[in-house]
Amino acid sequence: MSYFFSTKFRWHGICFLILFIFFLNFPANAANYYVNSRFGNNDNSGTTKETAWKSLKNLSNKFLPGDNILFARGSSYTGGFVFTSSGTAEKPIVFSSYAVEADVILKTPRKELTPFFEKYGGGPAPSFTNPDWNVLNGNIFRIEGSYVVIDGLYFHDNTNPPESDHKNKNVQKLGAVYLALGTHHNVVKNCEFFHTPVGIKMKGTDNLITRNYLHDATVMMARSWGPIAIMIVSGQNEISFNRIENYGTYGGPYGSDGGVIELDGVDDNFNANDINIHHNTSVNNHGFLEMAARNVQNITVAYNLSDDKNQFIGGGSMKNVRVFNNTVIRTREPNVDRFVFWTFYPARNSFIVRNNIFVIPNDTKVFGPFVKPAGDVRVATRSTIGNHPHDHNLYYSPGNSDPIGVLAGKGDIIADPLFVDYANRNFRLKENSPARKKGVKLGYTVDLDNYPLLGKNSTDIGAYEF
Repeated sequence: MSYFFSTKFRWHGICFLILFIFFLNFPANAANYYVNSRFGNNDNSGTTKETAWKSLKNLSNKFLPGDNILFARGSSYTGGFVFTSSGTAEKPIVFSSYAVEADVILKTPRKELTPFFEKYGGGPAPSFTNPDWNVLNGNIFRIEGSYVVIDGLYFHDNTNPPESDHKNKNVQKLGAVYLALGTHHNVVKNCEFFHTPVGIKMKGTDNLITRNYLHDATVMMARSWGPIAIMIVSGQNEISFNRIENYGTYGGPYGSDGGVIELDGVDDNFNANDINIHHNTSVNNHGFLEMAARNVQNITVAYNLSDDKNQFIGGGSMKNVRVFNNTVIRTREPNVDRFVFWTFYPARNSFIVRNNIFVIPNDTKVFGPFVKPAGDVRVATRSTIGNHPHDHNLYYSPGNSDPIGVLAGKGDIIADPLFVDYANRNFRLKENSPARKKGVKLGYTVDLDNYPLLGKNSTDIGAYEF
């Protein structure tokens, strides 16, 4: 072999190796994948609306950062799937929906539109149900990856467990959307959950649950478990701007159980510190927040409306709980739990309660009456939390001379808050409300209505700024 030929061969080999390494490290392009239960076929490629998949079968495949998995509007799905792919901060993987384009509708005679809606999507949000406990314990989207966004989907009618106790812990396996242990930076937004015993279960960290509507789950999950909209196991999670209605039920060993948010200390992996719960609307639920665990720390509860039947906040040992600018209404009956705050460990709690409105029955007090037990012990039954730093709150309880239950704090007010329309549950403030400009600025920029907080030196008390 000549020197020229061997040198040329080596040079071609080096060029090929360079190109191989380049393409090996060059990221593949993200793609859209389409799913349509009315039109698709699971043997299709899924990469166009004309070649959509039909069911959830292919969603356990591997996907790339930046991929979009789109369900046809008007389609419906039964069962569940395990999703193991991850996106990145810059390129999350997104689950959302698609529909026929406006230009197709405009140029197609109305009588000929039906096949277009079936083929390209049209109508309500894609719907998902899993009524079979034997399929993924009732999970629908079991997310085992990170940087995944679930946007604008409808979940309904999930199963209850066949039984649940402290040994099998079947309640802890539930969740229409289940964010698995070790996952992080997932987002669930703009979704609706109807009759889902556990709407969202979060075992991962740094997740955002925002602008969802969860409603109407009123059947016991197990003997001592009512339905719960959002269950949290791990820390650094945010729950914001959601609306939750009619979660929980009467009955069971506590007379009433379930509610909006539970920090699930029964789960073996529980470590749910640093939780931010803000700007949520809670109506007719059996409790707003329960921290069913020991040694929970750094919980912020701010700018929420709780117009519920049972406790606003209750739990075991709860440290550094910051309760700011909430409107708490406890006048719905029957009201089984006659507490605003309760605990099993009075000596292990620390709260800061500031800028809140409390409207309560005349047999209830916000912080008391309180009898401190001897030593650092668990009390046998639920107890009020007693005297914690509290200031600039407004309390109203007609016929109740002491709605606070401890000495009033700085700036505390006992007065009718003068809501816009109390009878019709409009708890915004009238112009002459005593809550106007009586709160302390805390760094928030918007109220529960997303209305800007413009005051330089003060703010209104409660969740709504006038």
